[in-house]
Amino acid sequence: MPKTETGFYLDLSDFDVEFNKIVRDQIPSYGMQALRQMGAEIIKDAIQEEPRAPHKTGHLWRSGKVLDPETKRDELFIIVGFDTAYAAIVHEMPDTTNWTLKGSGSKYLEAKVIRNAKRYYEYIAGYIKARAK
Repeated sequence: MPKTETGFYLDLSDFDVEFNKIVRDQIPSYGMQALRQMGAEIIKDAIQEEPRAPHKTGHLWRSGKVLDPETKRDELFIIVGFDTAYAAIVHEMPDTTNWTLKGSGSKYLEAKVIRNAKRYYEYIAGYIKARAK
């Protein structure tokens, strides 16, 4: 053990090894699991929270998709959306549109991501924290 002026020595080598394992292995794994769940939550919010995704035939609601999370340059990301041919057009329609379902409106997906971003981030962080030990 190296001597210090205070006579105190702290060996963090075990911590460094375990911490690096968590950063390298567990955080990305649990992060991907959390993103999958969060993606499903975003779709649910787009349907249930105003402005809601429109619902005339139900096709738009059923087209909600959450693609598997991916990594790119050490970043985790997920693609969430509605994949029916007209989803983007309806998303951008003016607020003055005569929607068939009360509470429906434009930006039904984007509005949730913006409004609920903090809740989504907190969920992901909490999910990882609860599992990475």
